[in-house]
Amino acid sequence: MIPVAIVGGGPAGLVSSILLSMSGVDHVVFEKYPDTSIHPKALGINQRTVEIFQHLGIEEELIKHRAPFDSVSHTAWYTGLGKDDVEIVKREAWGAGERSREYERNSPAHYSILPQIRLEPILKRRALSLNPKAIRYNTKVLNVMEEKDSVILLIRPKNGIEEEVQARYVLVADGGRGFAQDVGIDWDGKQDIVEMMTVHFVAELEKLHPDKNVFLSWLINPTMRGSLGTGFCYHIGPYYPKREAKSEWVFAFPRLPEDPEIFERESTIERIQKSLGIPELDIDLLSISSWTVNAVVAQQYRSRGGRIFLVGDAAHRFPPWGALGMNTGIQDAYNLVWKLVLTLRSPDAKRFDGLLDTYETERQPIARRVASNSLSNMLNHGNLMDTAIGISPEASVQDNLDAVKAFSDANHPQYRAKRDAVTKAAEDLDLEFNAPGIEIGWFYPSADINHEGDKTCHDGQLLEDGEYDFTNYHPSTIPGHNLPHAWLRMGTKEKSTRHLIRLDSFVLLANSSQWLPAQSELVHVEVVDGKEGWSDRDGSWASLCNVGSTGAVLVRPDGIVAWRAQKWTQAAMEMFPAVLENVLKQRRYED
Repeated sequence: MIPVAIVGGGPAGLVSSILLSMSGVDHVVFEKYPDTSIHPKALGINQRTVEIFQHLGIEEELIKHRAPFDSVSHTAWYTGLGKDDVEIVKREAWGAGERSREYERNSPAHYSILPQIRLEPILKRRALSLNPKAIRYNTKVLNVMEEKDSVILLIRPKNGIEEEVQARYVLVADGGRGFAQDVGIDWDGKQDIVEMMTVHFVAELEKLHPDKNVFLSWLINPTMRGSLGTGFCYHIGPYYPKREAKSEWVFAFPRLPEDPEIFERESTIERIQKSLGIPELDIDLLSISSWTVNAVVAQQYRSRGGRIFLVGDAAHRFPPWGALGMNTGIQDAYNLVWKLVLTLRSPDAKRFDGLLDTYETERQPIARRVASNSLSNMLNHGNLMDTAIGISPEASVQDNLDAVKAFSDANHPQYRAKRDAVTKAAEDLDLEFNAPGIEIGWFYPSADINHEGDKTCHDGQLLEDGEYDFTNYHPSTIPGHNLPHAWLRMGTKEKSTRHLIRLDSFVLLANSSQWLPAQSELVHVEVVDGKEGWSDRDGSWASLCNVGSTGAVLVRPDGIVAWRAQKWTQAAMEMFPAVLENVLKQRRYED
């Protein structure tokens, strides 16, 4: 019997595989397709996910292949990219420019742009380097049947001969292709909101683009009903070893009632050329895909029998406005796998049943918040900017052209009002492009075992009205929050507090060596005292740890603060085992 079977070899499945291998847990990944994705898909990798990649040992490869920062530092709105088109507004994005120092304070990692089509091979190579037999491509999982002590998977490999595989636990990371319903779990939220078309193509578009710093170009062509009938485009490299003049791009647009039932090659090329305002652009189509926008979250993340878990898009599907889908899925795996490893290592797995339940308790509220926020981003996007300019899908082409003229002509009486409206719209849409609060400031209220966050609105991450501060990240060591980033030094070596997180144990960041006796197989102690231990390089840890000079902060294997003590006392040392038992939600079962 295999300890863990993973259904699906996308980012969430591959990250789960790497984490299991690094923890010494045997497993297998079943992926129905012959290899990694052939479609660009997700591309924004936020700081929290890059930190995970640092722990997985793939950051160097990510840095090598990701988009150069100067080519993805802005987003902009245009009427088109042709020589007669107009730039509506441009915004710094993803931690560039004025917010760069804020992003640097928040994390030792950089927000990165790398399409999934190039990320997945990096994850695959790492997974196979750790376990050469981990991934079985061309293998479809037909059914899963949960029994008392195991799960039976019916699989069909490439040879067509069906077989059964038995596993203690199953992680379903199939991208939301139906396994949730197969195990009796339904969805909450809005489905089939709009049908989108995504076109992956090659063209010499970079030299024609009006701004080399703009990554994401939103197109509001007044002759095509504005945003609704136009779309958006972005470059996807390849960036390594260098970006060629003729490179890959993605153009995406909503399908309209008047569109052809099937987009053939010529009609698709014409649609791109018209939207971009470059009728002579030479385009080589690589793929055309259709997909529907959903904002849904699974009602449960764990099956009734307790042995099947939903991860990534199998547990939630979001509109891509905000780039949080893949990030949330990878962070799901990071939350779940250490709990699963601890359970598998225990001679009494039932004792950790409560710990496994915390996967849903912690991650599901995050997904619901992201689904709501991403849907709001999508609905606001076209409405806000088009309305600011005065473009409407119901208006005539001439009226929309006149609105653009009023926006562009400094002598027009409406010029200043439209400019101000556009500036305000761009600021309102900033949540989609600069939102550390929702990207890395998420936390688990249920892990705040002593309700410390109630007194301070979780150190500001919750606003006074109880709403989440999506825009700003408020570092905190309140239990349930991610361990804040601070640079530490020991001799010539420098590390972030985030780099001290260990996959195989808890870490106790102690401001006094008096905590060293707490070290055990389950807890590793790191002393930050400026003496024999780490030094606080620039005073950041002292200002962020929010404990006294002899206090300590206990951190889980997924980087979440589990507990903290304001100072060392003998009583605190004596209660430490009970604290751990509480954090691990251990249950004792009598025979």
